[in-house]
Amino acid sequence: MKKGIFLVMMVIFLLSMTMIASAQELTIAVIPLSLGHPWWVRCGEGATKAGEELGINIIYTAPEKEDAAKQLDYFNDQVNKGVDAILLAAVDAETMKKPIADAIAKGIPVFGFDIGAPGTDIIWTASGWEPVQSGTNIGEGLAKEIGGKGKVALITAGLGQPYLEMRQKAIEAVLAQHPDITIVGLYANDNDYEKALSQCESVLLAHPDLAGFASTTTTGIPAAAQAIINAGLEGKVAVWGVSMPKQNADYVKNGIVKGGLALDSAQMTYLGVRIAYDYLTKDKVLPVPGNEYGWAEVPVTDVEEKFSYVPDTLLTPENVDTFGF
Repeated sequence: MKKGIFLVMMVIFLLSMTMIASAQELTIAVIPLSLGHPWWVRCGEGATKAGEELGINIIYTAPEKEDAAKQLDYFNDQVNKGVDAILLAAVDAETMKKPIADAIAKGIPVFGFDIGAPGTDIIWTASGWEPVQSGTNIGEGLAKEIGGKGKVALITAGLGQPYLEMRQKAIEAVLAQHPDITIVGLYANDNDYEKALSQCESVLLAHPDLAGFASTTTTGIPAAAQAIINAGLEGKVAVWGVSMPKQNADYVKNGIVKGGLALDSAQMTYLGVRIAYDYLTKDKVLPVPGNEYGWAEVPVTDVEEKFSYVPDTLLTPENVDTFGF
């Protein structure tokens, strides 16, 4: 009897050691749009946190600035190195379509985070600011702040990015319900702060009676806020959009930004790494509604769209310093 118990315990021990060794040998490459923006820096921290908790290797790499061709080179490099999985936020999904399919065919599963890679064979995407709901929140909040009337400028990162376009269209759909609101233009800044600031300043010069800015991307919020200060229009122009807490803390506390929707971008990559890890170690299991993922808690999961979303929070003077990034 004792011998039987001993053998069972040995088998359990050896299996557990095998699982630990297997996890330690796993390497997941995480490729954002670029490395220079604070948003992507924070994403790297989330990936690292997940890797440390799971005991796996994380490679966080990308061009310094957004460049579809250069990002493809980084992607192919990781495929050639034989990593176990790739987590990707594509600058241009069409450019990555065949490379993603080829990588998966070689046995390297590819997952998305943030905007992911819409229209490709990507297995699952960990994101935040569910595009339609976040766009709806931005539109409704802005319309309410400006009293349902006035001129509005829309800010985005790059044209042709489906995820951002979904948020943009949701904003436009809400504003269209208010006949006294006019959209004066859509301004793409390529996630370049100086370009965004220059655009916002030009908008205010052309439309000194502008009622508000609505941004689909984090770069737009601080740029719009600073442009408002530079023009001496504090308290006269509303600012709504997705945003990062730390870089907008003063604007929020001073009441210039009342519509910043925050998301801890680190939670996206953390969630993405956890999803990829489960896929690799649990017979290709994928998320279902109600699943809990440690620090990412319980995301909103859309099985049909193959997306899991970390929820967002409206920034206020009371909570803006609590995020730590």
